[in-house]
Amino acid sequence: MLISENFTNFTHIFRYTRYIQRHTSSIPMFRSVISVQGRSLVLRGIPRVSPSVLVGYNRNYASWSNGTPIRKQKTKEEIEEELLQEQMKSPHRIVRWGAIARSEKFKKGLTKYMIAAYMVFLFFGYKHIQKLREKELELEELLKKQSEGTLNEYESLRIKEMKGTARTRDLAKLKEYRKLKEESPELETFDGIVLDDHSCNTSNSCILPPRDTMEFFEKKAEEYDSGVNFEEKLIMMGRRRKWLARHCHGDVLEVACGTGRNIKFMDMTKIKSVTFLDASEKMVELANKKFRAKFPNFKNAAFVVGRAEDLVQLASAAPDKTSEDKVVKYDTIIEAFGLCSYHDPVKALNNFAKLLKPDGRIILLEHGRGTWDIVNKVIDDRAEKRLKTWGCRWNLDIGEIIEDSELEIVTEDRTHFGTTWCIVAKRKGDAKKKNEIGFVEKYLRSSVKARIEEFRQVDEVEKSKK
Repeated sequence: MLISENFTNFTHIFRYTRYIQRHTSSIPMFRSVISVQGRSLVLRGIPRVSPSVLVGYNRNYASWSNGTPIRKQKTKEEIEEELLQEQMKSPHRIVRWGAIARSEKFKKGLTKYMIAAYMVFLFFGYKHIQKLREKELELEELLKKQSEGTLNEYESLRIKEMKGTARTRDLAKLKEYRKLKEESPELETFDGIVLDDHSCNTSNSCILPPRDTMEFFEKKAEEYDSGVNFEEKLIMMGRRRKWLARHCHGDVLEVACGTGRNIKFMDMTKIKSVTFLDASEKMVELANKKFRAKFPNFKNAAFVVGRAEDLVQLASAAPDKTSEDKVVKYDTIIEAFGLCSYHDPVKALNNFAKLLKPDGRIILLEHGRGTWDIVNKVIDDRAEKRLKTWGCRWNLDIGEIIEDSELEIVTEDRTHFGTTWCIVAKRKGDAKKKNEIGFVEKYLRSSVKARIEEFRQVDEVEKSKK
């Protein structure tokens, strides 16, 4: 059979012959005479096969003696490609999407998508940083005016909003100020304008007026623990009481101690002395029994019957002397769910401040209004029933009460949709302790401000040179 008529020189014919011999010597049907006649290559004793098939042959080819055409086995890549194509036609959406994600077309296009997404991220990131910078400059300007004593009410509220400490009534006032600005565009500043206060604790009709609860708790004392146990276990309030007791150290005062539900969580190795106060005599007696049973050898413990509103008089060396230098003072004052039962909770907190030692802390565990309107609606609807059952107004805005007092919040943590308030407070003007300064405030914010101040100084020097 003549298969190489187009070869023009003997060298090419010889190389082609050797290639065929090397790749067909192991197959019986190809063991035939291969010779060169003149300028042509002749294969004798084999079926007529095209040169392209012979040249591309290797050991992975399958063949039959009856002359069936040779068929190549599928490679791993070809099998995977067929499977991919089948999955891309799958009726199941997840399988189909997974196949598309593995396809070469998608992988090539993914790079473009990622670059586009990165560009979008950079754009919005720049805008966000720009807004933060503008906010920082505005805050610095307002704080400067505050130090000069030239702030108006709107600017004071704006400082709270930017610091994240604005309460519900503050946000309501800010909304009114902005509405006023929209109605009067020519109004440049709000100097001399003071809006009416919209305190949630006074304007909300669902918040019932305070009542004298001493007689109520006298009757409730014996069954109080058994009645509240299930509810506190259900919401895991024990963890919050542990948090409260963990802050106790030095001379400790617990106000509204009730039946002594926090006693079992106290670590008396950190406590020098402890005083328990409650308006209900029977509850104080129950607390005394619990304490003596838990810590029979601890001697520096006192149990006092009295109201939180009369705390300064009770702590005075003489009943007629109520100045701060004449009263007993404490390192830690704790209270759990007491503000809701006081006739005047603001006065009670002011008394706490007067009885606090320098660098002392007031630890509050309270229930009040939550962070969601739907939750507040539920507790408002059940407020009257709660007052009759447990003698407390559980829908008060605790943040507003503390803000109206002589205390300043150090840390504030809220759980149970914001209805449980865990607060560490100090007297206004006292400095924070080292362990109370967060990482961001301690390292990042201070370094950024220092860096900005350096830039300002450099700019001022350059301007003075010019």
